[in-house]
Amino acid sequence: MSRLKYALIGHGRRGSAHLSTAAALKDTFEIVAVCDAHKESAEKGAERIGVKAYTDVRKLIDEIAPDVCDVVVPEPLHHVVSCYLSRRGIPHNVETGLAPTLGLMDMMIADAAENGVKLQTSENFPFVPVEQFVCKLIEENVIGPVHKCYRLFSTTGYHGLAAIRCRMNSSPISVSSIGHSMQVTPYVDRAKRDFNQERLEFYAVDFDNGGLGIAMVGNKNGCLGRNKLVGFETCGERGTIITNGNQGANGGETVNVCTDEDIKNGGRAQTYEFQREYGDNKVLHRIFVELPEALGGTIEWVNPYRETGISESGISLATMLDGIATAVREDTQPLWTGEMGRADKEMIIAAYRSIQMNRQPIQLPLQPDTNEETAFDKNFEKQYGVHPRENIERALEVNFKAR
Repeated sequence: MSRLKYALIGHGRRGSAHLSTAAALKDTFEIVAVCDAHKESAEKGAERIGVKAYTDVRKLIDEIAPDVCDVVVPEPLHHVVSCYLSRRGIPHNVETGLAPTLGLMDMMIADAAENGVKLQTSENFPFVPVEQFVCKLIEENVIGPVHKCYRLFSTTGYHGLAAIRCRMNSSPISVSSIGHSMQVTPYVDRAKRDFNQERLEFYAVDFDNGGLGIAMVGNKNGCLGRNKLVGFETCGERGTIITNGNQGANGGETVNVCTDEDIKNGGRAQTYEFQREYGDNKVLHRIFVELPEALGGTIEWVNPYRETGISESGISLATMLDGIATAVREDTQPLWTGEMGRADKEMIIAAYRSIQMNRQPIQLPLQPDTNEETAFDKNFEKQYGVHPRENIERALEVNFKAR
């Protein structure tokens, strides 16, 4: 198959990054359209690439018939656009979180399956280069079987929980959570999000292999002078991997692991730093660590996008967009399926339910809760004037233009 015809739906802050990354994947995509509810935003994105701008998803599909769409609209509208695309037979990548409720996610997954459409969740955190390298170290048994993961971060939790699932290579079976909120002086952060309170949440996730994942998150974002404490610690039977918990950060990562001789010497691990190699164009070529031969010698992750000029921070998104393209071309499963996106968000929903139930453990998997679904529907209908599920085409028309 030649290059896939790619259309972006939603050209906001995050959508602009998607468009730039798709443009860099010249052998994979031919960008054919940019669509956004705001005419100026759609035209701005389309002008960058030299393609047609749209404000109506239906007109875009009718006129262009893209091979794949990339959905980067606000989360409450994900199901509307996704279900419409599935019913039109268009494979698509949907930005995280997949949808606000379990029922909406189930609706998206069911529509895609019923129409034989590839649905991918754009959960790119596990595909950050350093995360891919960490998983390679774990797969090669450098630190032995993993039983615990700790993650401290400053924003939403499902990204970190997705990464923990990858590191544990196991399925979550229950979640317990603590939540706390406090009022703060209203402010707008660098991502132009409004805050008038600060939220802190602490999740404990049990896995079916007996492992435990711990994640602490809050919406501090380095604001109000808060400590920018972030970190990720993965504990195996022979050692520990330490990385920064922030998706965009790099440097200072280590694997701290014992040889047999170190074990005999009181279990005092040696520290081996991750190293990066860059090309003349300052593009990352590889991440590697030099270990003793007894621990595997030199282990490396090689950047498959080093010839594209994509920066290290953009590699994870490139991996996701390539994932949906490969699924379409080779008729395989997407890299991060709708079901996997649901599993990530399910842990967060379980955490919220645990907080409401005085920190009691919530068993997984979860079923949709009628009260949660009804509350979303009422809020949606109040904001947009239509029901979010009863008539997807009508919801698409009203909501996409009313955003």
